[in-house]
Formats: sequence, structure tokens, C-alpha cells
Amino acid sequence: GEPIRLALTYLGIPFEDYRVKDRAEFHSMRDSGELMFGQLPALFVNGKVLNQSAAILRFIGRLALDYGTSNQLYPSNMIRGARVDAVMDQEADAFAGLRVSKYKERFGFSPSFFTEEVAQELQKTINSEIIPRHFRSLEKILVEGGTGWMAGTNGPSIADFFWAPSLKACQTGWTGDSTVLSGFPKLEEFMGRFYGIPQVKNYYYERDQGDSI
Repeated sequence: GEPIRLALTYLGIPFEDYRVKDRAEFHSMRDSGELMFGQLPALFVNGKVLNQSAAILRFIGRLALDYGTSNQLYPSNMIRGARVDAVMDQEADAFAGLRVSKYKERFGFSPSFFTEEVAQELQKTINSEIIPRHFRSLEKILVEGGTGWMAGTNGPSIADFFWAPSLKACQTGWTGDSTVLSGFPKLEEFMGRFYGIPQVKNYYYERDQGDSI
């Protein structure tokens, strides 16, 4: 949900940031059929429920085109928009194996078949081979774009808002190796650029202030 919260904050679109209280509340929402695919995050708009983070970000990006905000996250040009989509969708490919290893039962792998030992061995390969391969491609795209943003847009796009939290999670050990990003200086520069966006900095400042009260 973090990319969605950050995008709405950046655009200045008001929203209620509701977090489920516990797993029981989530299970109740899921079992009631309230959530499409029974998943979170979800965006409730005029009585409708939107699911899937990428789809929600595309909705927000298109909404901003008509919202009157000076900031835009999704190009009105169809070809540029498709490039943003492609860069954003690549995140799913980059971390597909990792997500399977972490949430194996969700993908139909029983613990007796997909043991913890197998998961750990898989994560080693993912960190040493798979993720670096994707990061090399991502860094190349970032450099070729020439603007400092993932899809070569003049300012940040929904692709940047989608990727930045995932890269930050890598730095904090999500993949099992907190150094997996260290060999990619252009991606690290991107992280500094993204988290230096005034609205993003203010979002975390206010959140941290609230946590300290």
C-alpha cells in the first residue's frame, strides 16, 4: 500500500489511510467478498473497491490528469504511458521468485514439498543471480531515459512510486541480503532522488512525528 499512499500524497489528493486492525478483520473483509480477489491493499472510491497495487496506481495517475493538480504521474501520450506501464510491470518479474519463496502456500506449495531449506537455497540464487540481472536492466533503462526517473519521464511517474518502496525494502533485508542493491549506484542515486521529493520527505516526517507521540 505504500506506493499508493505516497502517490496520493504527492498529488495532493485527499484520502483516508485506513489500516486493518488485525488478521481477524482482514479475514472478515475477505470472507465477506468485500475485497476483489480477497486481497489488500484496496482503494474505495464512490462505493467501488479497486484492488491490485499497479491497477490502483494507474487509476490514480489517470485521475490526476483530470484532478487539476500541477503534478502528473501518468503520461497522456499512449506510447509514453505504455513505457511507464512496462517499467512498472517489470517489478513483478524481478521479484516473482522471491515472493514465491516467501509466500509459498499462497502459490500452492505445501511446506512439506517446499521446505524452509529449499526456500533459503532459492533465495541465495535469487540474490546472487536473478535480482542482479533485473537490476542491471533497470539501471540501463534508468540511464538511457536521461531524466533520472525510471521511465524517462520529465518528473516522477507511477513507475517510480511503484519501484522505490521495493528497492527500499531490498535495502532493509526483504530479499535476505541487504547488500543486493549496493552494486547499482544509479539505482541508489534514484533512491536518494525519490525520497528527496518534498512531498515524500514530508510524508515520512509527519508519520514519524505521529509515531513518536
